[in-house]
Amino acid sequence: MTEEKKQPSKGIEPKSNKKNIFLFIGLILISGTAAFYLINNKPSEIKQTFDVDHLEESSGNDSIFSSDSIIANENPNLDQEENNDLKVKSTKKKASRFTLENNPNHWMVVKANNSDTTFYTLKNKKTGTKLSNRFYSKKKANEELKNFRRILTK
Repeated sequence: MTEEKKQPSKGIEPKSNKKNIFLFIGLILISGTAAFYLINNKPSEIKQTFDVDHLEESSGNDSIFSSDSIIANENPNLDQEENNDLKVKSTKKKASRFTLENNPNHWMVVKANNSDTTFYTLKNKKTGTKLSNRFYSKKKANEELKNFRRILTK
């Protein structure tokens, strides 16, 4: 066995991948411009409107005195357009899916068809949820619907 002298290689230098550096800088620039765009283009805030009743003054003054301040009232009668802008719009409260699913009045018996059979299932009118039980007679399906409604009301 001869001793072989290991000669160091010609100075291995780590290669810096210029492509990765440019991609990283590009990613930072794109994310920065996106953040700048999103900050400057915020959606306009929804203006909340209130229902205002006309105030009738008992005195002849053109001012309304409140506990905190004095508000000068130049024209006690508001324009029709301003009055329409100040009215509160009625909003419907949306029910959660959980409450819709657990309301026994929303469930009904539905006729379903397969390639060779006809059967009945229970379906929620509001959410469209169907129970997987198949009842081959409408009488049996109605009995199960009554039982299911009884369970939901407990």
